[in-house]
Amino acid sequence: MTYVRPLLSLLSVPFLLLSVFAGGLAAQDLRFVHPEKFERATKADDNGVLQWAEHEQVKCPTCSGTGKFKCPTCERFFDDAPHCIECKRTKEAVCRACAGAGHFADPLEKVLCPGCQGAGFLLCGLCNGGGRIKGEGSGDRWSTCPACRGDGGWKCGCCAGNRLVDSVPLKPSLKEANVAALDKAIATTDQVLVALQKWSPAEHKSSRKAVKELLKELKVAEAVYPAMKKLPKTLEDAMSKTAAGAQYQKQEEREGEIMGGVKNSAEYFLKHQKRMMELAKKRQEANAKLAEEK
Repeated sequence: MTYVRPLLSLLSVPFLLLSVFAGGLAAQDLRFVHPEKFERATKADDNGVLQWAEHEQVKCPTCSGTGKFKCPTCERFFDDAPHCIECKRTKEAVCRACAGAGHFADPLEKVLCPGCQGAGFLLCGLCNGGGRIKGEGSGDRWSTCPACRGDGGWKCGCCAGNRLVDSVPLKPSLKEANVAALDKAIATTDQVLVALQKWSPAEHKSSRKAVKELLKELKVAEAVYPAMKKLPKTLEDAMSKTAAGAQYQKQEEREGEIMGGVKNSAEYFLKHQKRMMELAKKRQEANAKLAEEK
């Protein structure tokens, strides 16, 4: 289960702190930059026109710039589990917050995947990433997880496990798009964000209907964000595989976690992109004002 803590300012950059909990065992904090607090510097050229400054690399506070951090998935199951989808039981995983780079990517070019938010995979809720379970009445005997078939989860199909995707491909680019193009893309983004905020699996009688409604809302964003076109299949595949564990307790909770995780990742992605488009629009408007004055 994931919860959000208050914002913390580190290195003058606001961060969103997420902590993963399972069975009362706390994992370490994941410090993601708050999607609505990203900044991207500009500088005036000799004519006073604002140009994008060179991207300043900010050290990731989660991994302290190493690109690695203590595996949060391993803390979800017993120490004797032989497998972990995230770190292969090395206990050290690729940092999700910076996608393993040790610093944050240029937000005008790259963004954390809308399907997995930098994890590179979707976690199996039945085995918690370990690939095996103890069935009811089986005593101490372990068996291969029927949902993920021993893999611990599924590679994110949206980013193909690459953790990052390209930013919105406006013409000629996000950096240089005109105000009209930016306004249109922002309006679509707002439409989807409002719908996602209203969506909840609890509002639907079945997970099938909940998934259908969620995919309907996400599809609107595909016209603006090609990176989201693989998101529907990613979610559907995960839900289909999760259904293989329906004979075990808390199936509804597991299905809700899969849907909720994709929704949260998509929201982070969309809020990030909206923020960058707003900064690009602000720059264009400032330059347009300068041109009028001259």
